Amino acid sequence: MSFSAESFRKQFPLFEQEENKGLVYLDNAATTQKPESVINAVRDYYVHSNANTHRSSHRLARRATEMVERVRREAMQFINAASTREIVFCRGATEALNLLAQCLCGNLQAGDEIVISTAEHHANIVPWQMAAKRFNLILRYVPHMAGIPQFDRLGEVLNERTRIVSLTGGSNALGLRPDLAVVRQLLRRMHIMWIVDGAQLAAHDIIDVQKIGCDFFVCSAHKFYGPSGVGFLYGREVLLESMPPWLGGGEMITNVELEASHYAGLPHKFEAGTSPLSAIAGLGAAIEFLGQQDRKAMAQHEQKLVRWMHRELMASPNFRVISQVRHNLGIVSFIPVHSSAADLMHWLDGRDIAVRVGHHCAQLLGKESGDLVTVRASVAAYNTHKDVQTFLQALEDYCEVQHLTSMAAGVEGDDWSQDDFSPLLFERLVSQRNWQGRYRELLLWSKTISRKPGIRCEENLVYGCESEAWLAHREEKGRHYFGLDSDSRVVKGLGALLLSQIDGRTTEEIQQLDLSRTFIELGLGKHLSESRSNGFYALLRRALDQVDQVGSSLSQ
Repeated sequence: MSFSAESFRKQFPLFEQEENKGLVYLDNAATTQKPESVINAVRDYYVHSNANTHRSSHRLARRATEMVERVRREAMQFINAASTREIVFCRGATEALNLLAQCLCGNLQAGDEIVISTAEHHANIVPWQMAAKRFNLILRYVPHMAGIPQFDRLGEVLNERTRIVSLTGGSNALGLRPDLAVVRQLLRRMHIMWIVDGAQLAAHDIIDVQKIGCDFFVCSAHKFYGPSGVGFLYGREVLLESMPPWLGGGEMITNVELEASHYAGLPHKFEAGTSPLSAIAGLGAAIEFLGQQDRKAMAQHEQKLVRWMHRELMASPNFRVISQVRHNLGIVSFIPVHSSAADLMHWLDGRDIAVRVGHHCAQLLGKESGDLVTVRASVAAYNTHKDVQTFLQALEDYCEVQHLTSMAAGVEGDDWSQDDFSPLLFERLVSQRNWQGRYRELLLWSKTISRKPGIRCEENLVYGCESEAWLAHREEKGRHYFGLDSDSRVVKGLGALLLSQIDGRTTEEIQQLDLSRTFIELGLGKHLSESRSNGFYALLRRALDQVDQVGSSLSQ
């Protein structure tokens, strides 16, 4: 078999829509797009098989039940489990990890220990924290350096009280993957239960739980081209048998009496309530879809893209790359040196390039590394050479604009002496033909806002802005003057737009302005993210409140 990213991409209807023809989608660690076969499977279930499973004997119920058990067999084969009894359907990796934390920890003794790492997704940290508190257990972490786990040092935290080790198969924040073979050798010697969070792993690797040697494996379908709201838990049969059920309700019982109930056998004792049946149909289609691909060639293609992005970003003085090329599942995580990550994300969104900014549900990793907020670009097999080229060119253009604005940056001051907005020509902003032109103009406008350390206090903090912003106010001879500061150039640009209209005006003049309408007519609300738009309106509300407060005090 061979692999072509362009041909592969054509199987995904989202990219065929007119509005998405130029989309560069690099947010695959959050969720992947869905091929037509998966979309059709979900629709087909509702059109031809919609009924509840197992309990009813009519034709539709039988068809739905057959579908669920067929997909269970496919999931078993997908990860090379020993039996369908070892496959439990759930809403995703998060629910599976919560199930394991509650069911396994209830059988432990106070003082027993659980080992996780700083690179875990919140779903593989918080459930263990909750269980440790509830059952009086001890939570330990793999040794780390500046937040990055040193998985080869796992043995340093294992001892005779260690009962559970739950580790990521690949970090969703960094793409970092541990050497599972080394982990297996350590844990098998000590008879410790081992859980692998495979949420990021399943899209990029062929999974063989027998080869991995883990006791439990969890994953979410939406991470590997399947629908959202469904995933599955693999557990060794002998361990699942020994675990109590987690949720109670329909499907997981055989008989209910006044004082007690009798539970169904595996895997149904862990599948209380009505399962997400259409999503399970889509999960089966996703597994079949991947089975038709050359998985090794897909992985090689993804790695080529990731190495290219790492190489270019590491060569640039404008970015600090946090992720590493080696042992990487398909993620480039980096920080812009001369601007905020949020500003860069906004610029990329204006180019129709989808990335993600934040801690990526891995706050512990970010905090231990210095409270890092990173830009994350994550690839899938449908990403092309052109996608990466467009992404890198957009970064280069962004840096050029940042350089131009920084050359003319405002003067720092200890107070907030009035900024001069007279050079700002509103007509020039209006005359820009497209969003990119207006965005560039706003960044140039940001240079009129000087740094004002003196106003950076709680009293002046504006709540509702995505990036921190401070707005001070004073009134002189009936006219209102404002001092603004922020670390974000976009916020400064939006602030300059606002203040160019109201700074130095009287109360009556400001009250006659329809600034919300001006914002909308410029098309800013259409192109700015919701949080950026909210930031503009938060600044506007604070400014108008300050004007009204002066008016109220004068009337008293």
